[in-house]
Amino acid sequence: MKKYKKNLLIIVDGTNYLYRSYFAFKNFKNKKEEPIGVIYGTLIMLKKIFNKYNPKKIIIVFDHKKKTFRNKIYKKYKSNRQNIPLDLKKQIKNVKKIIKYIGIPILKIPGFEADDIIGTLSKRYFKYIKKILILTNDKDMTQLINKNVKILDNNSKIIGKKEVIKKYGVKPKLIKYFLAIVGDRSDNIPGIPGIGIKTTQKILKKFKSLKDIYKNLKKLKFLNIRNSIKLKNIFKKNKKIAFLSYSLTKIKTNIKNKKLNKKFKLKKPKCKKIFKYFKKNNLKKLKQSFKNSNWFKKLLKKNI
Repeated sequence: MKKYKKNLLIIVDGTNYLYRSYFAFKNFKNKKEEPIGVIYGTLIMLKKIFNKYNPKKIIIVFDHKKKTFRNKIYKKYKSNRQNIPLDLKKQIKNVKKIIKYIGIPILKIPGFEADDIIGTLSKRYFKYIKKILILTNDKDMTQLINKNVKILDNNSKIIGKKEVIKKYGVKPKLIKYFLAIVGDRSDNIPGIPGIGIKTTQKILKKFKSLKDIYKNLKKLKFLNIRNSIKLKNIFKKNKKIAFLSYSLTKIKTNIKNKKLNKKFKLKKPKCKKIFKYFKKNNLKKLKQSFKNSNWFKKLLKKNI
């Protein structure tokens, strides 16, 4: 078993992983023909995390079903997304139940997305925890990356500052402005019409924020960009859209809520309930895989 890194906090974007598991194991069912792919995928993911990192500080964050402040300021926010699939919806309760059985704390806060909760946690802990890993595949989260905060994507690749610059052409701290300008189809964020990725990259190499751009609109025509003379009018005409988009893309890092004051440490797992679930759903291989895992063996000795 790999030695536990004392200064490591793992934050899992639970909503992201629910969908990932759903599409990866869409046709996975038990003997009763009940869908269990989301639960199976989540358990596989957690097993990999524990085998590789053996964390003692870990939390899984979910979106709350209530609408957020973003829906209030822009009614079309995420309106292009389909409703949650029924097969996925049916499994969410059991997924959370299994996570609690394993001893992992779960967090969700009304009015905020998982992104904002994760952003607040990462800002709160990065000063005195040497390494924070956010497990997600959401590009919005790259704005949270700094020397202590990294992302572990769905391919188990660690994303840091260099990777963000290589992929998006801007530093992590500029991602919120980048997305505000180019827009984001997945979240139905409009962005500024007529300004593409390459143009935005060049603009953000010169200016440090959206406010900085609008303070220096006259300077846009001097940039080495095709039709740069038109940029001033494009930005001027779409100022309201630009700052609205920014409000949607910027992840909050200052949520105030009592739930955020808890210590997010692993609790003792309820192994009997976990194995009972494995047996009920005929997950023999998964049960054996858990039993053979070094991190789980120690827990078994203590709790069964």
